[in-house]
Amino acid sequence: MDSFSPIPNHTGFMARDLSMDGQETLKGGAFAKINPGGGGSLSPHRHAHAHLFIVTRGTVSVMLDGEERTVHKYESQLVPGGVLHAVWNKNQEPAEILGLTLETPPSPAP
Repeated sequence: MDSFSPIPNHTGFMARDLSMDGQETLKGGAFAKINPGGGGSLSPHRHAHAHLFIVTRGTVSVMLDGEERTVHKYESQLVPGGVLHAVWNKNQEPAEILGLTLETPPSPAP
């Protein structure tokens, strides 16, 4: 699939799946294009698996358990499993990210 599609419960956010190569730690992922003011999900969420967000264009804001972090082009942000999170483009230029879903143990409870 070469086309980008809208993602439910996201706004101004288009993505396409990555091809899988059988690596045990990579469970999935997508390339995403995030318009200015776009992102998601609409409500922060959590799940057992981790994400690794790699910004390939622009800058995004990643919310992790209520703390906002700015991630610039060619930087990355690991979101451990179990952490409440969301990603947004609060800038005037489009952003693009590579999001990888990783199988890792959840973060320890605080």
